Amino acid sequence: MRNLIAATLEKHPLPPPCDRGSYTVISPKKKGVPRIIREYIDTYIATTGDAYNLQVWNRNPVGESIQIEYAFGENLHERDVRFVIVRVNPHTFKVRSIFLLSSDYIVKHFGKFSRPTIKHQVIISDKTRRKILETHPPILYYPDTARVETMVSQIYERPRASMRDKPRLGQVLALRILREKVATRLINATIEGVATKNRGQFLELLISQYLGYMPRADEPLRGSYPDLPNQALEAKVQDSPTIDLGRYTPRFEEDVPACPGFTTSDIRYLIALTDEKTGAVTGVVLCPGEKLGEHFSFVANTSYKCQRTIPMRFFDQHEGRAVHDP
Repeated sequence: MRNLIAATLEKHPLPPPCDRGSYTVISPKKKGVPRIIREYIDTYIATTGDAYNLQVWNRNPVGESIQIEYAFGENLHERDVRFVIVRVNPHTFKVRSIFLLSSDYIVKHFGKFSRPTIKHQVIISDKTRRKILETHPPILYYPDTARVETMVSQIYERPRASMRDKPRLGQVLALRILREKVATRLINATIEGVATKNRGQFLELLISQYLGYMPRADEPLRGSYPDLPNQALEAKVQDSPTIDLGRYTPRFEEDVPACPGFTTSDIRYLIALTDEKTGAVTGVVLCPGEKLGEHFSFVANTSYKCQRTIPMRFFDQHEGRAVHDP
């Protein structure tokens, strides 16, 4: 089916292809990237039954994660992949109808895709990292999400709670303040430690000190999500392209138990870009989770699938037709 669709497309004038050096496939081993990459299309076959189970492997169909990064600035994201579902008679093998569907259309009409339980990672490409480091100051910054803006304080006060306490209305410092108090001070600081876990602990300690927390000697510094619940802040050190995110990721929006009222899209991320040899912080990413996918690529450490059931009566309504988001 995929070869038939590709051959049909090639019978018609297509836009000129990109030169090999003008784009980069960010996803490792091209996981989640559509097979017909020229037109960014994934193909599926539907036959009979009461419902069709659409299975999407290794990407969030409505995600913002970058899959193709162009040298001239534009990018292709997970949500940009188009679905071509061909309904076929399983006995005669003849095509009955053809559906070109967008992710937004599928979610709007049939509901959200399922969320797999896996461990996630995010990739910061060399190109994006260089772009951040070339800015003055070298900070990629976005303000809080619209939902969180109503919860945060725009005036700095030394925290009275523990950094492990749940965030409280009006006591969460706005990202604008975190930029001033933490991000700018981190530039040129040295993150000590050899193992990734130790560097992460040291970064959390620096952040807590910059914000005025008084960590107890027996207070653990890692093991929770987010790392500093009282500020709904997740802290990461990046000296190689891949950063481990664990089970929670802004790639899939869900509630965060440690931060009532916050979702994974609202959780704030501080990523220290460090020199691999010296440990010096050369740049900082400070933004809500919903903005990460606009610049970086989400991946998983194992194959997974997102699923969405589509009633077969939907296909019956368009028998004998080729339709686009009908």
